[in-house]
Amino acid sequence: MNRSANVPDPSSRPLPGPFTRRTALGLGLAAGGASLLPIGPARAEGGRRDSLPVLHPAPQSVTSSRRLVPLTRRASVIVGEGTDEAATAELLALLEQAGCRAEQVSVDAADGLTGTRIHLGTPASTPTLAPVLDGLGVEGPGDLAADGYVLAVGRERGTVLALAGRDARGTFYAVQTLRALLAGRDMVPEVVVRDEPLMEIRGAIEGFYGIPWSHQARQDLFAFCGRHKLNTYIYTPKDDLLLRSKWRELYAGEDLEQLAELVEVANAHHVDFTYALSPGNDIVYGSDADFEATVTKFEQLRELGVTSFYIALDDIPWELGEEDAAQFDSLPAAQVHYLNRVQEEYVRAHDLSPLQTVPTGYTGSGPTDYKTAFGTGLDPEVRVQWTGEGVFSPSITEESVVKAVESYRTEHLYIWDNFPVNDGRRERLFLNPLEGRAPTLHDHLAGFTANPMIQPYASLISLGNYADYCWNPPVYDAAESWAAVVDELAGPEEQIRSDLRVLADLHQNWPYRSSSPLAPALEADLTAYWEADVDGGAEGTALVERLTRIAGLEDSLAGMAEPGFHQDTLPWIVAGAQWAEGLLAQHEMMAALHAGDHGAASEAAARAVERFALAGRATVPDQRKDGVYREDQIVPVVGAGLFEAFAARAWEVLRAALPEDPSLPLRGLPATATTTLGTYRDHAPERMADGDLSTFFWSDGAPAVGDEVRIDLEESHEITFVRVQMARSDDTAGDQIQHGVLELSADGQSWTEAASTDGSPLLEVTLDAPVATQAARLRVTRKNEGGKWVQVREFALAEEPPEA
Repeated sequence: MNRSANVPDPSSRPLPGPFTRRTALGLGLAAGGASLLPIGPARAEGGRRDSLPVLHPAPQSVTSSRRLVPLTRRASVIVGEGTDEAATAELLALLEQAGCRAEQVSVDAADGLTGTRIHLGTPASTPTLAPVLDGLGVEGPGDLAADGYVLAVGRERGTVLALAGRDARGTFYAVQTLRALLAGRDMVPEVVVRDEPLMEIRGAIEGFYGIPWSHQARQDLFAFCGRHKLNTYIYTPKDDLLLRSKWRELYAGEDLEQLAELVEVANAHHVDFTYALSPGNDIVYGSDADFEATVTKFEQLRELGVTSFYIALDDIPWELGEEDAAQFDSLPAAQVHYLNRVQEEYVRAHDLSPLQTVPTGYTGSGPTDYKTAFGTGLDPEVRVQWTGEGVFSPSITEESVVKAVESYRTEHLYIWDNFPVNDGRRERLFLNPLEGRAPTLHDHLAGFTANPMIQPYASLISLGNYADYCWNPPVYDAAESWAAVVDELAGPEEQIRSDLRVLADLHQNWPYRSSSPLAPALEADLTAYWEADVDGGAEGTALVERLTRIAGLEDSLAGMAEPGFHQDTLPWIVAGAQWAEGLLAQHEMMAALHAGDHGAASEAAARAVERFALAGRATVPDQRKDGVYREDQIVPVVGAGLFEAFAARAWEVLRAALPEDPSLPLRGLPATATTTLGTYRDHAPERMADGDLSTFFWSDGAPAVGDEVRIDLEESHEITFVRVQMARSDDTAGDQIQHGVLELSADGQSWTEAASTDGSPLLEVTLDAPVATQAARLRVTRKNEGGKWVQVREFALAEEPPEA
């Protein structure tokens, strides 16, 4: 879609004006005084009382006299019939917060008013707007895109403001911009803002696997979206059983009541609530009964006020069932038959917003037989989602989008962006900024919906970035946008803002982008620490201060402005504190070694082991396909492996000085590791025999019966002890061999069973008598449940068991 035909290019659009002397006088500027200056784009100097706040999202055009005009203690809000009620209510509340008692006044009663007057609405709903804008020398919003608005502030018999929306949503957004301009003051900058979005669709798709968001979190999301000018929410959590596995069943009771409330709250914040059904796992596309089940479900939601519907066909079988195979020659033919029928017989018949869908083939920009058949057959009004070149797209380029539009044969392509979603890496948080999206995509796309994390409030950082990017891509600054939303969530206290950055630094790594940093500030301090003292124990380094702050984040962030963020991230905050306390203990251990105090070093090492064990506990809840919520299922990962790497290096310092210290991790006999499994990224097999628990082998898929992980010793040894450490923690099941047997071999050819797995990620075997061993393997005897992959941190053989 080329929206440049409908949306003026902000770089070529003239500024409002012309700014003649008449205009200056209308804005209350004395002859020879300051003229209106362009602020581009919505960025001004900070720090002065008369400076413009930085506005988010950045408007297309802002001009300012760099003066402030007062809001008097009383104000008149002039609204006409049909003015958006939500915008009116927000404006009245905003004025009250600014210490201004506002009275709502009808258009008929507007003549003769003095003091602060605020005209709100569209020019059609509030007829006083046109003459006020004309008096201020400002063009109205008539030529702006949907959701656009004009906001003008000046002086004429007192302070006068015009908040003129292109439509109801634009009116609401004008109030949000006024909120930012006031910035908690009772003075407002003398400005003209002329603004419109460059992307039509801007929002979130709750489309992940795992624990669906809570009812309250969704309502809070809608409020956030309204403030940030995001206009879309798609309801399709994968583990809502009534969307997917039980899609034919209707809602009832509390579920239905909550959906009704969600629709109401979304509308109040001008967020389009889109209901997305996922029937593809067992639907018969040509079945009248399944068509009726679809529209019956939709009709239940339409009665609640939903006007936007979506059929999700992602992550489903590529093969047609027997009934459909007898009727259709391909999967896309069957799908477009069904989608077109829903669009024609239900959506169009009820004059609803066009149907939306994500196809089964939703990645890659190049043409395929599936895309050609799907795009050619689909009703041209249906909106189609696409994830980019991959399921996770490190970058989305203009070239890629142009090619995708051609391949899908659609003028209504928009992006399902799988950032910052963490359902595939549930142990992780992704708090890094949105990057890698070209600034010109609005010329070809309808917009973006972000697939957020399972943690709703922790997702608000990225959603704030999407709001800024989608509204005005050419001027989007990832770092500046990220800093602004972090500060918003933290609140006004500088210490809390600083501490939130300390937390966010630990979660900067996005594993789907090869160039993504780990935890850059922590990594820099770690590097400086070892450079100061190669054997550790360096005093006065920034690392000790950072670790101390990390250890105290639970308390220091408790007062942040968004308490939901603190609650969402608490398992990671606590685990980070335990890691930090463990590293501080290791720092004390190494300092004691420098001082020659081996007793103190051993005591500190024992404390470190204790803290690391706590950090390895499962404290994150989870929910799988059965829809059952379970506490303490996942071990939170903090610091992208940097904590583990420090710990491993510090243990080597201890090993060099006190090789028999009981706190030291077991080091197996030198061995070569191999596997029949494929390897995920750089998690190579040798990592399970490197004596370093901070590294691990990771398969690229679930194991089949007969697959194995294996180590071969350099020569035969009399073995009495075997330890296999799988998943991310010795205590919590995860990616591992769930069903397998441990076998030993003296020659690498014939094998003797020594033990079998019991569901634990830790397999430890102490043999009754030494066994001559040159090789050992853990062989899969049954498939993993849930398609779990395999991680092995260490596979170790020893001649003697470790000391208890």
